[in-house]
Amino acid sequence: MCSSSHVIVSKDGNTGNYTSLAEAVKNAPDLSDQPYIIRVLAGIYEECVLIPPNKPNIKLLGDGSNQTIIVCHQNGSVGTIDVRGEGLIAQDIGFVNSAGTDAGPAMAVRNEANNSIFLRCSIQGFQDTLFAVSGRQFYKNCEIYGTVDFIFGNAAAVFQDCMVYARYRQFVVFTAQSRGNPSEKTGFTFQHCNFTMSPEDEGKKSEVRGTLGRPWRAYSTVAILQCFIDSFVDTRGWEQMEGQPNDKVTYVEFENVGPGSNTDGRVNWPGVKVIRNSDQALPFTASYLLDADSWIPSKDVPYDSGL
Repeated sequence: MCSSSHVIVSKDGNTGNYTSLAEAVKNAPDLSDQPYIIRVLAGIYEECVLIPPNKPNIKLLGDGSNQTIIVCHQNGSVGTIDVRGEGLIAQDIGFVNSAGTDAGPAMAVRNEANNSIFLRCSIQGFQDTLFAVSGRQFYKNCEIYGTVDFIFGNAAAVFQDCMVYARYRQFVVFTAQSRGNPSEKTGFTFQHCNFTMSPEDEGKKSEVRGTLGRPWRAYSTVAILQCFIDSFVDTRGWEQMEGQPNDKVTYVEFENVGPGSNTDGRVNWPGVKVIRNSDQALPFTASYLLDADSWIPSKDVPYDSGL
């Protein structure tokens, strides 16, 4: 028997309280300061889901990222899941935007929720897969698929132990972080992640040229820490965004491995640096960038606080 703080979404209409995740979210309590658990049973749910600002502290629990799958077929500004209610936790769910490679931006996740967490989720799209808009965001043991600028936005976002998968395209860009001024405490950190080809496109790796990122705004900030970087990543490492300066960016690499991690040929921009001292990498850790120690432990989610 489900309590008022625990409901079930099921495709069959018999097992659970709802047949649609969007419907379950719509009926979640407003402005709750306690977790509201929505269990989403295995199945493919074809819908686009909005979690509005008045629905904080929702916890979505799936049966596995390849079992519980939310699929949206729209491109443009509509995400498969659009998160605006702070404190969201999404766990063991696949979020897919199936709009094709020629359809332009097609977001699987649009997230502007402060203190939000994605754990063991699969986030799949092509161009602009994950829009990390704003707030503090944490991604752990996730798989993220895309082609161009597919992790983008101006959140303070940390990705730990994630598989960052490039899909086949002749030119691939992993990130487009959009920090707009130096006073903002925003940026993307990837720690213990793999930058590699998607399994289905592994055979075409030699046909792909990739870069780790390009600046969507002038103070774009990305840190790649203790990651594996595959061979198709260009020796230049980073790419120019048309119309944006490159003299104010912060792009750092620390203790990376793999054939694409050789930094000898990186672009000669002032803020592109290889960090040799772990103390210099600390500002990019979860504890600093997200103030993680003040809120993640209470969520019962594993994380690395430092290096």
